[in-house]
Amino acid sequence: MKAARFHQYGGADVIRYEDAPVPEVTEDEVLIKVAATSFNPFDAKLRSGAFKQFLPIELPFTPSVNVSGTVVKAGDSVTTFREGDNVFAYLDVTRNGAAAEYVVSKAVHIAHAPKTFDLHESAAVPSVALTAWQALFDYGRLKSGQRVLITAAAGGVGTLAVQLAKWKGAYVIGTASEKSFSMLEQLGIDEIIDYKKQSVVEALKNKVDVIFNLSPAGKDEISNLLQLLNEGGTFISAVSPADETIAKELGVKAVRLNSHPDAEQLTQIAELLDAGVLKPVITERTKLSELAAVHQKFDDGKVSGRVLIIVDGVN
Repeated sequence: MKAARFHQYGGADVIRYEDAPVPEVTEDEVLIKVAATSFNPFDAKLRSGAFKQFLPIELPFTPSVNVSGTVVKAGDSVTTFREGDNVFAYLDVTRNGAAAEYVVSKAVHIAHAPKTFDLHESAAVPSVALTAWQALFDYGRLKSGQRVLITAAAGGVGTLAVQLAKWKGAYVIGTASEKSFSMLEQLGIDEIIDYKKQSVVEALKNKVDVIFNLSPAGKDEISNLLQLLNEGGTFISAVSPADETIAKELGVKAVRLNSHPDAEQLTQIAELLDAGVLKPVITERTKLSELAAVHQKFDDGKVSGRVLIIVDGVN
């Protein structure tokens, strides 16, 4: 099969589009013929070696944690999937990923793909939707009628977080630059703060119950947002953590999110995709042989939103 792999840590130029062996399936795994994958910043950080001290991987390594595709083989103990099933998944980050024509996954990590939503576009969803879901509902316990602030709301995770929070019945406030206002308004956001023109602390008129931080700002700036929470509120950060001491003084909770695969949650997300409640904002489409170029664009700060990478039938 063809795969985009790196044999050493480094810049985007270490990614090679090359022949690789089709992976073998053990008894609790499935082999997926990849329809598409999507770029995740995590993939680039892993490739760079940023995580090598605490996240060991075996080189050469195939990146890309998101996948959609079709089961072509199931292990002997797998009863939930069979050949021909369309599936999607947030893959185990320590194992070879979906930047290849075939990928293997533990059956417990995958879910049946949406029935009516485009299979290729489904690959833009798993990691970002699960990150948003777990932040808002597992950590934030967001309920109908509550107020939530989502920073960097126009990004891949942010746009799905906005949609999930609206589905739950929350009042949703997001930070973004003016160029993203129209898109966020189409997603149903209630209020937008232009972070380039206003201080979020000064612009927010009423406190919120949950803050989901996706902004790469420094710890001091992030911690300054804690004062915007109602007493007992929760601050969840997917990037820089807030100061827990300040949070305790204010009577709020500050946690750092570590998202993870969850097939049950992904099944619920598939239902929302089919119902038209969720739709990923895909900003670019490309093919697997161009993966190194996508990584380079990210390193250059030129990737925004979700980049969909079509695998099947594309050389």
